[in-house]
Amino acid sequence: MISFIVTTYDLEDWLVRRCLSSIVTQGLARDEYEIIVVDDESNVSPQHIVDEFSTKADIALYRQKHSRQGAARNLGLRHARGSWIQFVDGDDYLFEGSVRPLLSSAQAYKLDLLMFGFRKVYGTGDWRCEKGHLERSLCHVPQSVISGNTYMSRHNLFGGCWLMLFRRQLLEAPQFGTPLRFTEGIYIEDEEFVTKLVWRSQRMAKVDVPVYAYYQRSDSTIHRCSTEHTDELFRNYFIVLNQLLDFEVFLTGRPHDGVTRKIRFLSVDILRRALREPDWRRRWEYSVHQLHLLGLYPLPDAGYSWRYSIFRLLCRCSIGRLALRLTENRMTT
Repeated sequence: MISFIVTTYDLEDWLVRRCLSSIVTQGLARDEYEIIVVDDESNVSPQHIVDEFSTKADIALYRQKHSRQGAARNLGLRHARGSWIQFVDGDDYLFEGSVRPLLSSAQAYKLDLLMFGFRKVYGTGDWRCEKGHLERSLCHVPQSVISGNTYMSRHNLFGGCWLMLFRRQLLEAPQFGTPLRFTEGIYIEDEEFVTKLVWRSQRMAKVDVPVYAYYQRSDSTIHRCSTEHTDELFRNYFIVLNQLLDFEVFLTGRPHDGVTRKIRFLSVDILRRALREPDWRRRWEYSVHQLHLLGLYPLPDAGYSWRYSIFRLLCRCSIGRLALRLTENRMTT
């Protein structure tokens, strides 16, 4: 069974309906999946929408006092009964025909975790439009099966927990210590969770097919731009970095070069984010100071890629930083 954990917070009804419709029309039998909707204390409960789907699927709604997405996902995990987990944000959706071939590949190759791609969508996009393309693409053999640490040592790991189907036992496996859960009460909680989850995976693969539709809306958390929100976001970045550094120490004696790479690229992501802000000089100075305290700046000469090497060199002088600032602005406009 797959447990789809769907999180909602003050979403328009049509968004939640589209999300749930994309799950119930995947072609899975009713006993092959469950949907767990967790609402983070929306002004209006989505209970009426959940009720609409109760005749089509095993679906339940849980509401929590407003505690952000990490807490909502943890609540969903507490109620999940499936052997496989798939997170879906309530304003996003899955392209039709994607889940069954994903599950078949994961089972055929005895995977712990299977990653896939996403596509940014706008407006009232229809999950059904991709069906033929996905059915043809997902029947292909996934890329080589490797450990999560090996994958992270070779690739930049995107911190979205909704880009993977994974075995629930990865969260609870006793050899990894405490059960894995999201840090609550912060933004970008995915970054820590996904890094630890992928590292735990001994057999993982990736298919370069867009399975997940990532809806772009101006009022989402990632698009908020108030000074207060940005201040908190940067503080949260360093909370996550600290936790990943602690995790790196915990892994001493075990392969963890992939985690080290992730930490360094998250440092780069923080600096790039600083360069995109209107008050970028202040953000840059704050970020560099915090990274220096953690022993992460100056960026080490690790030879990961030519882009990393160029960024590492340019960020150390004022002219280089200005060039990087102009490049980042060009990329976001």
